[in-house]
Amino acid sequence: MRLIDFGGKGRSAAIMALAIIAPWVAGMAAGETAHGMVASFGAYLLGVSFPRLPPSGRVPLLLVSAIAISLFATLGASVSLGSGLFFAGAVIAALAQCLGELKGGYLRLPIALGALAYFLSVGQVPAAGIPAYGLSFLAGTLWAGIFVSLAIPLAVSPPESGRLALATDSGQRRFAAGMVGVALAGSGIACFLPGSHPCWLPAAGLRVMKPTRQQTLYRMKARGLGTTLGAAAGGLILGLSPIPWLHAALVGGLVFTMLMIGAKKYAPWSFCLTAIALAFNLQADGSVLEITANRVLLTIGGIALAALILPLLANARKS
Repeated sequence: MRLIDFGGKGRSAAIMALAIIAPWVAGMAAGETAHGMVASFGAYLLGVSFPRLPPSGRVPLLLVSAIAISLFATLGASVSLGSGLFFAGAVIAALAQCLGELKGGYLRLPIALGALAYFLSVGQVPAAGIPAYGLSFLAGTLWAGIFVSLAIPLAVSPPESGRLALATDSGQRRFAAGMVGVALAGSGIACFLPGSHPCWLPAAGLRVMKPTRQQTLYRMKARGLGTTLGAAAGGLILGLSPIPWLHAALVGGLVFTMLMIGAKKYAPWSFCLTAIALAFNLQADGSVLEITANRVLLTIGGIALAALILPLLANARKS
């Protein structure tokens, strides 16, 4: 039973989409578009982290998730592309996502999106500086948490969870090595790439990584086309940034579509995830075609990195 009945999936999705872009709209109205966009980015990542919520303990779960995603974003904003701290952060993000995938449960997706926030926050600091970026991001996640707690349905049964056994399970260790390998290789290549979001390369690679070879290959097939098309759509939407109200409205429409689709429909959900994530950009540069081509090539490059790691991953155990 929910605290508020939003009247079905469509109405709940519409309310969530409006809540996510509300900080952005408020920022534009107040002449602080950059801070509003950052807050909406945080609200978006928290808002799509939970297809279901546990019957009890929702508030601590949402609070931990909001803080974790915001810390990753602040860390990304705090490092310089190519620095030692940048690579250290990439390893931390990859290992966190690795542990989240292995453990499963309600925190799996928030941690994965936290890793995404790290990479997409590199080089995205507004004029007010890193503390303002982090606080805006945290404010957005906390704002979205209110609506998530009210609008997202409760789980009938808990999500699948596993057991962390890195010390004894060679398959888990190989997955961890693969995640770190994709993060470091992608981050290294990103240092030499043009554009305002070169770190989408390692982020795209990590998005398709799963603990076994079969799972990763399936994810690459299921999400590859959606992610690539989403990168193109994100570039096109970003090209509308000189028209901020239209820019925000299109992002809101995609958020609504994403929530209606649901994460189980991997390809269209990944299309929306990618397009929205890349539409949040404080430093768009180049023409629409240049931005779009750049995002598509980065996505293809990231998936190619994950493909190179496939032989390292364990085969799925037959039941």
